[in-house]
Amino acid sequence: MRSSELAKRYAKALFELAIDNRTQEKVFSDLRALDQVFTADKDTMAFLTSPLIKATQKETVLKTAIDNKGLSKEVHELMLLLARNDRFAVLPELVSAFEKEIDTANNVTRGVVRSATTLGQDERSRIEKTVEEFLKKKVIMTYKVDPTVIGGLVAQVGSYTFDDSIQSHLKKMNEELKRRMV
Repeated sequence: MRSSELAKRYAKALFELAIDNRTQEKVFSDLRALDQVFTADKDTMAFLTSPLIKATQKETVLKTAIDNKGLSKEVHELMLLLARNDRFAVLPELVSAFEKEIDTANNVTRGVVRSATTLGQDERSRIEKTVEEFLKKKVIMTYKVDPTVIGGLVAQVGSYTFDDSIQSHLKKMNEELKRRMV
């Protein structure tokens, strides 16, 4: 089984458990924090994903590291389960899959806006409002400055691309002129 499919299964099970216990936000917060810690500490992640180390050793070391750290019971048990089953490598994908579960449950979608310059708060609010009205969903955007965007902006949300860059306007004008000349 592919690791992404495995991560989705773990995330779905964890999400359903968190829903039952009404701890979705705490679980998500704990997952993100652990993912950041393990991503930053390459040696620990290498230890927990190494095929040369027994799963029981990994579980023992991990249990010592995460006990009494204020983690939710669901995340604590999940971490030990991943170590026990030698599946710790799926953690980053599991966090992403869990975030998607939360977003789906809350009718939220995420996207990226690329622009030539940094956008002000008013511009960001207008963009989010416009996209929310179009998609009929709450939108959470990440904003990036991209020097390849020549004026305007490009927003990618799910399978939609909203391209309001000068480059796309010029391309449309060029196509229109070509059509008229034929």
